[in-house]
Amino acid sequence: MPDDGGSDDPRLPEPEQPPSRAPERGREWLRHNRNLALGLGCVALCGVIAVALYSMVKSDRQRATSALTVVSSAPAPVTPAPVSPPSAPEVPLPLATDGEPLDYETDDGEPRERAPKSAPKHYTTVAQAAVESCTTASVDGLSRQIIAQARCIKPNQFVPLPSRPNLVIASQVFPYLELEAKNRLMKALDGKPKQKMTINSALRTVAQQYLVWRWSATKRCGVPLATPPGESNHEIGTALDIAEAGTWRPVLEAQQFKWLGPSDRVHFDYRGGGAAQNAGTDVMAFQKLWNRNHPDDKIAEDGRYSPAVEQRLKQSPPDGFALGASCTKAAPAKR
Repeated sequence: MPDDGGSDDPRLPEPEQPPSRAPERGREWLRHNRNLALGLGCVALCGVIAVALYSMVKSDRQRATSALTVVSSAPAPVTPAPVSPPSAPEVPLPLATDGEPLDYETDDGEPRERAPKSAPKHYTTVAQAAVESCTTASVDGLSRQIIAQARCIKPNQFVPLPSRPNLVIASQVFPYLELEAKNRLMKALDGKPKQKMTINSALRTVAQQYLVWRWSATKRCGVPLATPPGESNHEIGTALDIAEAGTWRPVLEAQQFKWLGPSDRVHFDYRGGGAAQNAGTDVMAFQKLWNRNHPDDKIAEDGRYSPAVEQRLKQSPPDGFALGASCTKAAPAKR
């Protein structure tokens, strides 16, 4: 009987075995391990990055703390002053001997001087004042004597200017004009009562003219140009220097004042009827004053500015002579 338990006969075929799952498991293992490795790698990389960032932040904090410590212990830096853009250089004003700056309102160098803060220096002679001063106030005393004597000679040549609400006269100005020039000026002022006029120069004596002429000749005191003594219209009472020249020019021209032009833009000369035609009243006044005080050294009383007059003027006291103006005519010499 056949044996149901099987046979040892080698010729019989072997029963079929189910296919092996080992390769599939290997692949699954590899996939699993690869994903795991990738995950672990990412975690490790993130850790490295985090450590690096932490180190960088910590290092920056340390450097900042160190820098702050150094800055706090160092002296405070000096902040440079802001630099302004370059501008045109300013021309310094000339200084008087008392240190007070002067300025000039005309192109021919006729001075408009500021009131000094202290009493002006007194000089021995007009020549010394011309060399050491830069203000016509240095010959103020002598100038007042010359004006007073000139008014004795020709009362209508040096007439005081009356006040007006719209008239401003600078402190250093001698407010005198020739009679008709004065009348025409008042008409101009009364025609524009709401318009201010500032007079910076009017009458000037021969002593004052000598100073500005010498300053011009020697390039002193900022005076570029000046008329020689005995030739300026300021000496005969027909000239004005006005600060608001542009505003007043049409009005003054209507009153026969002539504008001198761009070369002296503030200067006006009265050229109408009755205007003084000859210079020399102030020169004659000086000649009379000199002769009264120097009876042994008399000069001609002709109103002409000569070398002899200039020599005496340079020797004269800027504060005035001992004997001032006199309107009394000298008695004729006895025969």
